[in-house]
Amino acid sequence: MVLERGFLGKSRVKGLTLQTIEEIEKIRKQYHGLGYDCVHAAASVSRVFGRFIDYVQFDTPKKPAFVVVLNMPEEGLKNIHGGMTGLGEKYNGKSFKSVIKGLLTEMGNCDGAIVVDTKGKVMRVGAQLINLDTKKILSDRKKELLIQTNNVNRLLGFGDNVGTRHTSAIVSSQKHPETKVITLSEESGHLRVYEKGRIIASTNDKDRIHELKRASFKYSTINSSPFEKIASLVTI
Repeated sequence: MVLERGFLGKSRVKGLTLQTIEEIEKIRKQYHGLGYDCVHAAASVSRVFGRFIDYVQFDTPKKPAFVVVLNMPEEGLKNIHGGMTGLGEKYNGKSFKSVIKGLLTEMGNCDGAIVVDTKGKVMRVGAQLINLDTKKILSDRKKELLIQTNNVNRLLGFGDNVGTRHTSAIVSSQKHPETKVITLSEESGHLRVYEKGRIIASTNDKDRIHELKRASFKYSTINSSPFEKIASLVTI
């Protein structure tokens, strides 16, 4: 299968990485486009007129966001803190592949990372990635790129400003070189894959993609989905 070639690593991780990307993309599509825009506009109007008219307002739907860490070794647990009690009891120890759809759906509006071990089982749900040495990775990038900027986003390869979710993900991928880390941005809807402290795939064509310098996202339409872009990248 063409999609199983490229940057995604060992065969077991390949399939799980691609499946994770595909499931995230299905969820993402529900919160982008005309349907979501109409609901968003209606919610905004309800808040304005709700000040003067006594009727029930409804909230603007929150867009999903994810951090998924795949292939985390057992010793990596020392760099993971906490987790959600309810969802943890429901999913911990189960095959991520078998529960991926339900888990991602329930985690879409929750903070924290989904962490999956080397056997493909869920280790933690809603966990914090800790003990991350951001200073070291930034120092390494300055030496590598021969620049003295203090712009964290630029040094890490992000084309736009990102939050702590993404910086934690990329630094964690350096701390645990055998992992693949996947993020979905709530603000922009961009999907990224990280490995060894690098962005190795991204739907944002402004990002600096490592080790795949021939890859470029040039599309005839602006409607190409993140999964379509990631999948085409894997064929290189």
